[in-house]
Amino acid sequence: MSLKNIAIVGAGGLGKEIAVLIHQINQQELTWNVVGFYDDTCSVGRRIATHLVLGKVAELNKVDYPLDVIIAIGDPSTKSEVVSKIKNQNVTHPILIHPASTIGMAVQLGAGSIITAGCHLTVDIEIGEHVLINLNSTIGHDARIGSYSSIMPGVHISGFVQIEKSVLIGTGASILQHIQIGAGARIGAGSIVTKSVAAQITVMGVPARVKE
Repeated sequence: MSLKNIAIVGAGGLGKEIAVLIHQINQQELTWNVVGFYDDTCSVGRRIATHLVLGKVAELNKVDYPLDVIIAIGDPSTKSEVVSKIKNQNVTHPILIHPASTIGMAVQLGAGSIITAGCHLTVDIEIGEHVLINLNSTIGHDARIGSYSSIMPGVHISGFVQIEKSVLIGTGASILQHIQIGAGARIGAGSIVTKSVAAQITVMGVPARVKE
């Protein structure tokens, strides 16, 4: 069986963790050949988690063979900007799902989305493109998460929650049911969100309030 070539964009801490995720997928079922990292801030040839940095993001537009590319960037706006720079028909964005996560019924996952270890998605869920759902997070029934959003470790999203694109939800936050979170909003780590949050607003605390 031939392996699929995959490159990781982002050679920081999250990039290292995605390299581990891919390794653990391969332990379960040999699928991927990691060709290396692409990163605008790291020097070419640097070794990250046993893989080399091959070049800057723009160089992906020169790739002349089929290549899966996963975006290992947590900040939603930066992630969106990086994706917009990749304009190569040879590049596709896979969905990565850690074998130690559970995906329930009628769960739709957009291209480039990442489900890490210990996450649980239940039923009737829509996940946009390039969404990160990080370690040990739970997504309840009928939830919607917009493209480029990042859900940090240990987040709990209840049923019927609507999250627009490019939202960042910090580690350990909880979103109560029927809450709506506008595009570009940020939820502080450990917050409990009991009311809907407008676009581009940062909230934090228990209960979560607008950051002054």
